[in-house]
Amino acid sequence: MAVKLIKSDFLKNAGTLFSGSVVAQLFGLLALTALGRIYSPAEFGSLETFMKLAGVYAIVAGLRYETAVVVENDTVKAQNLVKLSLLLNASTSVLLLLIVLAFKYPIAAFFKFSQPNILYALPVMTCLMSFTETLMMWHNRNKVYKKISGNRILFSLSGTLYKLTHPWFFLVRGNGLFIGQFIAQAAALIHIAHRLPFQVFIFSKTSLRQLAIAYRSFPLFSSPAALINLLALSMPWFMISAFDGLASTGHFGNAYKLSYLPMSMLSMALGQVFFERIARLKADKTAASKMAHELFNVMFITAIIPVIILAVWGDKIAPWLLGDQWKEAGIYIQITIIFYFAMFMTSSFSSAFATYHKLKVQLAYNSVFLISTTSALYLGYTIGGSTTVALTWFTVVGTILRIVILNYFFVLFGKNLLAKTIFAIAITGTLIYLGFTVKNVL
Repeated sequence: MAVKLIKSDFLKNAGTLFSGSVVAQLFGLLALTALGRIYSPAEFGSLETFMKLAGVYAIVAGLRYETAVVVENDTVKAQNLVKLSLLLNASTSVLLLLIVLAFKYPIAAFFKFSQPNILYALPVMTCLMSFTETLMMWHNRNKVYKKISGNRILFSLSGTLYKLTHPWFFLVRGNGLFIGQFIAQAAALIHIAHRLPFQVFIFSKTSLRQLAIAYRSFPLFSSPAALINLLALSMPWFMISAFDGLASTGHFGNAYKLSYLPMSMLSMALGQVFFERIARLKADKTAASKMAHELFNVMFITAIIPVIILAVWGDKIAPWLLGDQWKEAGIYIQITIIFYFAMFMTSSFSSAFATYHKLKVQLAYNSVFLISTTSALYLGYTIGGSTTVALTWFTVVGTILRIVILNYFFVLFGKNLLAKTIFAIAITGTLIYLGFTVKNVL
């Protein structure tokens, strides 16, 4: 009876989150076909690099205390964890401003920003992103999935509509992609912060200090692990920007949007619900293992066909959707889609690190991932001499490491995934081979 309830309730809650993600993602993809004809690859590359920098700071701005909000069972303590995280977010943003003031020109030169002053907006974006993520965790803890779903739709609509209309909106100058991103993030924060059931600015310093000590493993282990993980995932943007320029970064960014971003909407929805559920059922290995294996099956069956299509015909799909100037993006899709498939299959289960108190393992794994994939990219450029070679090496190394950690998660859940992993690799490889055979015949 318990397993049946897990299955139905899990899918219902994930469906609520995913429905909003689908609407937001479909609108975003449709708009991207127009945006690709309005803005240049270099303009996209500038925004992509900026947002990756903001994301790196935002993920550690609250020292990962926002993650503890979901784990904490006591409501009052969970509220205080939200307050603690918001306070740290604000402090980190001020510190980031000081860093920008001191190192603006070297940072701009490394990432090839033509306008160094854009870095002054980095602390603002970091603050908006980290505040929103903290409050999102609060709503996830309380299963307010409709609000989370609506927030994603609002984020997509508000930013994209401005980006589309910016060329005809002469009151504001500058890169419309940047301005639209700020509008979207501000709208998302206002929406998610509306009608909170507690006063954010009223708190006890003693209570916050006690919680900070009680959950000190999060800043000590989860925070650096999350930072290292995001650095590893963001490294292609940073390396391409440094070695090949913002235009190639723009191609890679839109390749990511057409390939992994749609899959990430599903994995994010499933992962949020899985995190809440596994935190309550971690002691019941039978139920946890059954739920995890069922989720793996659903994710693989859902994603395998789109992955094959992108692996085989990505070089045709990107220029068809975005315009002829985006042919390079299509090649990047074909190269990286297998890694993104592996990342998609892994991301929904990554909450196991926090749930089973394996934060030290998370830190060690993310360190290995960062060093290995960064080395692959660097050697791909210095030895291979091109972005395509660098991304190929990155994909191979990253995929292997993702498969390894996915199997580790399932050992924690109670039943290993080795047999299914071998089967999944065989099926994927066979379908890609058949796809290229059909393509060559046609």
